[in-house]
Amino acid sequence: MTRTVVFAGGGTGGHIFPSLAVLERLRERDVPFEPHFFVSNRPLDEQILTKEHVGFTASPVRPLTVKPHQLAGFLGAWRKGVNQARQELQSRDVGAVVSMGGFVSGPAVVAAEEIGVPVALVNLDAVPGKANRKLARKASQVFSAYRTQSLRAATPIGLPLRRAAVGDKGKAEARLALGIDANRPTLVVIGGSQGAQSMNRMMIKLAHKARFVEAMRGWQILHVCGPGNEEEMLLGYEGCDINVSVIGFCDRVGLAWSAATIAISRAGAGSVAEAWSNATPTVFLPYPYHRDQHQRLNAMPLCNIGGALLMEDQIDPALNAREMIGVLRGLTENPGRCEAMVKTMHSSHPADGADAIAQWVADRLMSPAVAEPVRQVA
Repeated sequence: MTRTVVFAGGGTGGHIFPSLAVLERLRERDVPFEPHFFVSNRPLDEQILTKEHVGFTASPVRPLTVKPHQLAGFLGAWRKGVNQARQELQSRDVGAVVSMGGFVSGPAVVAAEEIGVPVALVNLDAVPGKANRKLARKASQVFSAYRTQSLRAATPIGLPLRRAAVGDKGKAEARLALGIDANRPTLVVIGGSQGAQSMNRMMIKLAHKARFVEAMRGWQILHVCGPGNEEEMLLGYEGCDINVSVIGFCDRVGLAWSAATIAISRAGAGSVAEAWSNATPTVFLPYPYHRDQHQRLNAMPLCNIGGALLMEDQIDPALNAREMIGVLRGLTENPGRCEAMVKTMHSSHPADGADAIAQWVADRLMSPAVAEPVRQVA
């Protein structure tokens, strides 16, 4: 019977794509296994994994809440999620669970610890969330893409990146592959797997400002706006004097980073790692609603060495547009600055962490000690 490797974590592409990166590396090894994913019940998770032809279980679990009127619903969904995960794990010969953190991964980690399945917890962000801090106590091994005091025993790694997230083509070839002009300098806007509404609204404001149009003279824009937002964005860009291409989702994101002369991006850990590995000069606008501001802290290591710029998302599109014009002109009118940023990133980007995690999993799959039947828990 082929052993199963369970990957837990979902709700956003940022929690699923690192697992897919580890899955890629495992498939490159001479170790037989069957992957299975525990994800959220959000449509995006199903869309990503269906396209990858990977089996998955959609968990009913909800994000942790402190609101009294939502607590009963959270606890009920948590119990269902743990019971579901326990049954799924006990029905398979599971060699290891790889958790990418976040609320979705909780039930699988708890169930795995109960029945004796080894767990690797992977912390992706500069500030570990509540779920990761609690789940780390139940993990056999903790990896972290950022050094952090709250996970001091974690093994430091680079963020796991899919092969498709790191471009292997030149700029002209990447642009042609995306259906845009091969020879125009390109501004790429990436709001994450689900888009970023404040960034989308900012870009519409920018597109109709004379100073921005002047800065983009001879350029083109590729805007990855989030699924379902394409029509609204095309209408918003209508009439602007700039070449603009709009797509909802880009599963070949390495091509987009390769095509970019400059990028504007959210600062999820995956986006920061992708910008760094592709050596793309990027202006980061961290998601403004996180209390711990972890996206801002995600971007700081790259910004501190001069490989990227950080701008506060003020939510108001007019305020964001006013500041962004000056930031972009500082880059478009100074090619030497962009060249220096590219050189810095080429010489400093962290090694991809997917190999280290895949090796840990492979060792568990091949270990006789782990091959014993898991404990049955009622």
